[in-house]
Amino acid sequence: MKDSVFDRPVFIVSAPRAGSTLLYEVLSHSANFWTIGGESHTVIEGIPELRITQNNYDSNMLDKDDATEAVILQLQSRFLAELRDFAGKRYNEVIEPRVRFLEKTPKNSLRIDFLNEVFPDALFIFLIRDAKENISSIMEAWRSNRFVTYPSLPGWGGDWSLLLPPNWRALVGKPLVKIAALQWKSANHAIIDSLLQMPAERWTVAHYCDVVNNTERVIQQLSKFCQIGEDPQLQKVSGKPLALSRYTLTTPFTDKWRNNHFDIASVWSDISATISSINQFCELKGVDNLDPMLPEASLVGSGVNVSGLSRNALCPCGSGLRVKHCHGNYGTIKF
Repeated sequence: MKDSVFDRPVFIVSAPRAGSTLLYEVLSHSANFWTIGGESHTVIEGIPELRITQNNYDSNMLDKDDATEAVILQLQSRFLAELRDFAGKRYNEVIEPRVRFLEKTPKNSLRIDFLNEVFPDALFIFLIRDAKENISSIMEAWRSNRFVTYPSLPGWGGDWSLLLPPNWRALVGKPLVKIAALQWKSANHAIIDSLLQMPAERWTVAHYCDVVNNTERVIQQLSKFCQIGEDPQLQKVSGKPLALSRYTLTTPFTDKWRNNHFDIASVWSDISATISSINQFCELKGVDNLDPMLPEASLVGSGVNVSGLSRNALCPCGSGLRVKHCHGNYGTIKF
């Protein structure tokens, strides 16, 4: 297999639950891109040298030293074997000797230096999302038990969900919001640290709220960045209301994060510096900043009336939680 098979692969990197699946599903409609049809957990971690057991479950982080020549050839081969277009047609090197590869896996936020060694001409889209929304969504993902990545994680005392950041062992016995905050902080800091070491033309920033509310404009900008030109199918998809991504837990609604307001308020001072770092980074690309403010708790639950409802009824806010765990009892949700 020739190294030149992969031509400027595009990696969407973000914290978990930042909306990367939604952006990936939109961009994958392009006739220019080939994907593996999902996330790359098994493709990467299926290589013995890259399994998390090799570093005693310390984290999902991989660096350039992990990208040996043998690993590079094996990983490229494993990706190549799984490639398909949007219609599901398998990639054939004879018919198309070079390929534009699109990939997204939140764990890769901790692996950018490694990926840069494997694919030296790769392009990176850094997707950001409002901190309170993102952390709240991470908490909901944990509670759902749908995103378990390491069942019975040694040293944890149970299952672990989503990416495994450095220093996770310090979180044993801590509230769920502390876990979510560390995952969010670790991912975003790792992305910023790695991308700042690259030429600016190899990375860009996109804001989740723009992907949702200004889809056509964002996709046009990203198409230009990815150097894929105009694509009628991609334009058609981005010109319509976006469908929910495959990993959506409950129907989105305005201020959904308020279900976890009091928990998030308890870590806000710990994440404020990260928000500032992201905003400084955004200014380099002219992207709207994240909101550095957390609204007062007195606003929580405004407009949601739970009077007369059973404590075990589903909350009318649409969160999918029962009243006793949502607007009927703020501040008492425990992990």
